[in-house]
Amino acid sequence: MTEGGCLCGAVRFVVEEFNSAIFKCHCSKCRKAFGGASSAAALAGEDAFSWLQGDERVREFQCESGFKRRFCPDCGSILPQFLPDYTLHWIPVGLLDSDPGVRLKQHIHVSSKAAWEVLDAETQQYSEGFGS
Repeated sequence: MTEGGCLCGAVRFVVEEFNSAIFKCHCSKCRKAFGGASSAAALAGEDAFSWLQGDERVREFQCESGFKRRFCPDCGSILPQFLPDYTLHWIPVGLLDSDPGVRLKQHIHVSSKAAWEVLDAETQQYSEGFGS
């Protein structure tokens, strides 16, 4: 079991088990949302995730394209979100308080990565989403 939360601590959650390894998304939307080269996340099943506190405070922003980010209204930390098409929770691993027990396995959307970013050679790379 791994707990996590936003920067200010107003929103907290727990993940009992992850369904995936960690992946980094390098799409332009994730770069803008995270303010860095990529987002690092892992997936958890619907029953393996629960909010501990502050879930009623979570705010949401959605682009016309459908790209959505949930965040803390106080500190701005990007927060987990449920992906109904997959019945999985997308968990930003930078929010976790301890080692989640999974490691980085994939870089996705590398076809749109920042020109200045250098990726490691050992991790699987996909030009678009998983398996591309």
